[in-house]
Amino acid sequence: MSRIALNARLLIPGKLEGTGLFTHQCYKRFIASRPQDDFLLIFDRIPPSEIDYGSNCKNICLLPPARRPWLFDLWFDYAITWKLRSWKADLFISTDGYISRKTNVPQLNVIHDINFEHHPEWLPPKFSNHFRARFPVYARKATKLCTVSNFSRIDISEKYNINKSEISIIPNAPDSKFSPISDSEKLNSKNEFANGDNYHVFVGSIHPRKNIHGMLDAHKEYRKRGGKSDLVIVGTAMWRDEHKDADGVHWVGRLDDKELVSAIAGANALLYLPFFEGFGVPVVEAMACGVPVVASNTSSLPEVCGGAAAALVDPHDFEGAAQALLDLENDAVWHKEKSNAGIKRAEDFSWDKSAEKFSSIISELLNS
Repeated sequence: MSRIALNARLLIPGKLEGTGLFTHQCYKRFIASRPQDDFLLIFDRIPPSEIDYGSNCKNICLLPPARRPWLFDLWFDYAITWKLRSWKADLFISTDGYISRKTNVPQLNVIHDINFEHHPEWLPPKFSNHFRARFPVYARKATKLCTVSNFSRIDISEKYNINKSEISIIPNAPDSKFSPISDSEKLNSKNEFANGDNYHVFVGSIHPRKNIHGMLDAHKEYRKRGGKSDLVIVGTAMWRDEHKDADGVHWVGRLDDKELVSAIAGANALLYLPFFEGFGVPVVEAMACGVPVVASNTSSLPEVCGGAAAALVDPHDFEGAAQALLDLENDAVWHKEKSNAGIKRAEDFSWDKSAEKFSSIISELLNS
């Protein structure tokens, strides 16, 4: 029996975007698969009652809330260090890139991407400066380092001078609830999100690296060329609001799980043109729903799409993205072909497989 402490500060019900979703999907699975071990979920706020991973897992709160750079240091270097020692932890797991710099307990660290190293201007200066100062230390201090794509593995390896063979990949995946829906269900989606009209969809935080303005330009050009579908934007602002009213654009904010499946599965295509992605979960969610993908040709996205995208374009090429959307609209055979290709590609990703790999790495660490 081993005692495994887990960073749970991003397990916020209703706000499980990106890293939080990865954390939830992996934690709940490998905790259930390891009934012989004791787990301690460490939150920086009152643990939500919705998070209950079983009888072998206890939830606790450690203060202060780690939501600002100087508080990150206090929480990870002092509160976490103290708890690992007092609880006699055999391993600490963190899925958001942060670990303790002051503990001798083995640590498994997951860094999803290092976009802040390439474009610090996308974040408030206090955060980007903190990330660039701390993450090289976190990456080298970790007993075991993991990430979510081969792109991120190479990027982290080169930037932080770590042998890429020492970095393991635990990919994201679509939840099983993402699957094709019926025509009547698609009609409901259109009525709910686009006033009854056909639509394309974007899902993600409203963030500079998501290239929201480029996506709006692509939609405008698509309509200029005769396209009939609207654009539904799912997500909320992360650092600054980039909301911009435009013809045929619906800003629907954050959606719950059921609404999100409906919004994605009811779309004619996913329009996803970020400048930088460590993985790009909406891509595999859309593919699992049989929704063709028009995405950027940058960072991890060609790897994740695996040849199944309808088009991969330079994120600045709004005209190329617009034409791809128009071609999907006007060619039902090609639309069906890319729908089927996406469904097949999505089958390569599974939360069960990712959690199994996670658990295998845990066992290696505990037995080393």
